[in-house]
Amino acid sequence: MDSSVPRPDSSPQATGTFFDTFDGWAQLLRQARPEQQTPAGDQTGEGDCAAEVAPGSFPPADWATDSHAGPEEALPWRPLHRPPMALVHIVDDGRDTGEIVRLRDDTLLIGRSTGGVVIRHDPSLCEQHARLDRLPGGGWLLTDLGTTAGTWVRVTTARLRPGTRFQLGGTRIEFAERASGTPLLVASATADHWEYSCPSPPFLIGRAEAAAAGDGEEAEDFRLEEGMRVVGIDDPFISPIHAEVIAGRRGWRIVNRGLNGLWVRLATPLRLDATAQFQCGEQRFVLELLEAPLAS
Repeated sequence: MDSSVPRPDSSPQATGTFFDTFDGWAQLLRQARPEQQTPAGDQTGEGDCAAEVAPGSFPPADWATDSHAGPEEALPWRPLHRPPMALVHIVDDGRDTGEIVRLRDDTLLIGRSTGGVVIRHDPSLCEQHARLDRLPGGGWLLTDLGTTAGTWVRVTTARLRPGTRFQLGGTRIEFAERASGTPLLVASATADHWEYSCPSPPFLIGRAEAAAAGDGEEAEDFRLEEGMRVVGIDDPFISPIHAEVIAGRRGWRIVNRGLNGLWVRLATPLRLDATAQFQCGEQRFVLELLEAPLAS
């Protein structure tokens, strides 16, 4: 979902399950913001992934640029008592722009046949796939409605436990263990089944230089990069070095290093207190949280 994307040094924290931080892509949103302010501006840049959004405002009117209206004259007006506006960007395939839905209600349902956002041509979506609910204290709650394909959220890092499912490029992977306790990466919901026995961390995951082994065959397509072993996956949407797996005090973690990001499947509803990027079926979305109202 991305073009050339700057890799942020840090991201704001977001609460919920085993997610730690969301990828930063505020720079691309900042670049797209001026285009949104035109009268026809119902398009926005999607960027790498959502994490924080720079405040934007309409270009000043002619009367606001005279000698009596300086930059410290007053703050731009915004509502004081109602909840702040949020936007959902329905990202077009292979582009950084898409349709914008403004969240004026307290709930948005996404599905293939019913809801405020309907994607009829995606067979991997369920009739009612996911829901966004406004939270009283601010932010939104993202819930998967028991779907087969799942709802996925883009993160910079996640803890790996048996059963954790994540996506790199176009490949969905499950972290598992053999009966012997050996950690395992298993292709999930793909046409070709493969399994990788994990080397000892730290190790890297990247695009394979040659196709991986065939159905049911143990794939040991390893090479060395940066002094670490690389698990190679045959997927053109995976970067040469896409993710790093490390061991910490609380177990194994996976950290994004790839252009198309690291996505983790929701196991429980997730609170979104910052702008975030998520995927239902093969449709990707951006939830953009606008500036909160001033305290009254």
